Amino acid sequence: MKNFLKTLGILIVFVIVLQSCTSTAPAREGEVNFVEVEGRDWILREVRTPGETIVMDRAKLDAEGLAGVYTAHFDEGRLSGMGAPNRFFGPYALGESMALSIGDIASTMIFSFLQPDGLSEYEYFTLLSNVSRWDLLEGCLELYSTRNDGTEAVLVFVSFQ
Repeated sequence: MKNFLKTLGILIVFVIVLQSCTSTAPAREGEVNFVEVEGRDWILREVRTPGETIVMDRAKLDAEGLAGVYTAHFDEGRLSGMGAPNRFFGPYALGESMALSIGDIASTMIFSFLQPDGLSEYEYFTLLSNVSRWDLLEGCLELYSTRNDGTEAVLVFVSFQ
């Protein structure tokens, strides 16, 4: 009987320790977690604003030598990627209710004679800096931002990994 109680006690302690090691609360049904975003490479598919959608025509960009422009990679508090043509990086922080803030973005300073139609690198970096929240819908990463004039914009990325 003593061995049984001792084994039961050890088992209970083991279960309590195991339960306390979980790092996050379980997600509610249908809720996504930023872990699904981190560590993956994302490429911009479109930018939606009221009255306008700028679609990144990847076939055209490839033909113009701009194949890898407008990407993003989130990993452990650091955002990095490609503009057009500059590499960039900066910090990000997650908040409650899918809040996301991206800090100051630094980039290389390569001059480009080519810019993709509809979205300059400067505007892309500005939209990233103004992101306030995120969502993952049907496999697409959506970053909700504002332009400098205050209009809302949604950057829609697809995973290319």
